[in-house]
Amino acid sequence: MIGLLRFLGLATTFPEAQVAILGVPLERTVSYRGGPAQAPTAIRAASDSIELYSRVFDRDLARIGVCDLGDVDSHLPMEEMLRLERGEVERVLRAGKGVVVLGGEHTAALPAIQAAAGLGSIQVVALDAHTDLREEYGGERIAHATVLRRASEVAERLVIVGARSFFGAEAREPVFAEPDRLAERLDPGLPVWLTLDLDALDPALCPGVTNPEPGGLSYQDTIGIFRTLQRFRVVGMDLVELAPPFDPSGVSAITAAKLVVEAIAAFWGDSD
Repeated sequence: MIGLLRFLGLATTFPEAQVAILGVPLERTVSYRGGPAQAPTAIRAASDSIELYSRVFDRDLARIGVCDLGDVDSHLPMEEMLRLERGEVERVLRAGKGVVVLGGEHTAALPAIQAAAGLGSIQVVALDAHTDLREEYGGERIAHATVLRRASEVAERLVIVGARSFFGAEAREPVFAEPDRLAERLDPGLPVWLTLDLDALDPALCPGVTNPEPGGLSYQDTIGIFRTLQRFRVVGMDLVELAPPFDPSGVSAITAAKLVVEAIAAFWGDSD
């Protein structure tokens, strides 16, 4: 793993941490706007402007303990990047720690979900403007537009929130839920993996994404989903599809970093 810039500037060691951050600067199957390979670095840099304490969830990340593992080498072939990511996520989960993957394109979610599913039954909650349920895209079975189809093959259940762009008959598949109906669609006995594609948010709030789609979740909607997921055991999450070149203001990267802080505060650690 490579990288010296740390999320929130924290230097917590892996044995001390409850949560580990892993960057996966993957950009190989993008279909519209580029830049997600720059996202892990942009999110880490943006986190320098954010406090460690979450007023929303009354938790301090300094007490939770967050370790930044750096990035998977982006110069490797995609298959090797995904293989290394899966092994690293599995290592973190086997150690009983939470894990946050910073993508990269949405394809980066798949090996993390596979790692979690390899350790036991899981359910996946996806926040995404797009369904990502295609069987293949560009002749490939593993791509950003197929990632939730592949995830559904290893997870016990998949629930997608925020979808508003559909391909063919996907809209009739029974995997979509409104934010206020999410809890009833989940099994309280199964751990959860959260995959958060930033295009789920309204592009008026978060414009720097690879495939923006009008409408979408507000920031507070997303925090509300985090509150819902507090009722379940979230073992890991990924945040993907940030495209820093398309938001020179940096607000999208700051939003991404803040969402990671609030997610960690929501899902891991005890209240102070």
